[in-house]
Amino acid sequence: MKRFSFWKGIFLGLGMAATATLALAMHRPQAEARDADEIEQVLTAEQTRVAALDAQDVTTLEKIMADDVTYVHASGKVDTKTSYLDAIRSGQLHYFSWQPKSMQVRVLGKDAAVINGEYAVHVSDTRVQPQPFDIDILILTVYARRDGRWQQIAWQSTRARAASAAR
Repeated sequence: MKRFSFWKGIFLGLGMAATATLALAMHRPQAEARDADEIEQVLTAEQTRVAALDAQDVTTLEKIMADDVTYVHASGKVDTKTSYLDAIRSGQLHYFSWQPKSMQVRVLGKDAAVINGEYAVHVSDTRVQPQPFDIDILILTVYARRDGRWQQIAWQSTRARAASAAR
């Protein structure tokens, strides 16, 4: 049985670590391209969701929103997919416009992504107040890849105080 000295083991370990680092560095451009593609796919899903909200396109929203989505509005109102889409169908909730102010996407593994950012929204939600209003919101939303497509599984928004106060 051959024994290695302590230092020989360290050098051998460093050599393997250097080889692994080199191998990872060689594959990094592929990983970055894959990440960029995933980010683009998630952003496209979010842009499609916002366009569907502007158009009150419930059919598209049904596909993008997961059945188990939790949707927390800046008002503190919490909706399920059913209650949210029912409010849009009934006209209680009507979005006139969504303007993105900033958007950052983080892909977490192969099947999850988080978007944080800010929107300027013009909306009528009679469940909250009788008149349409403008609101700047900070958002955090989670998408999961399910059945080969990105679906929204969570939404949390909060009023952006400084920007909303200036309106």
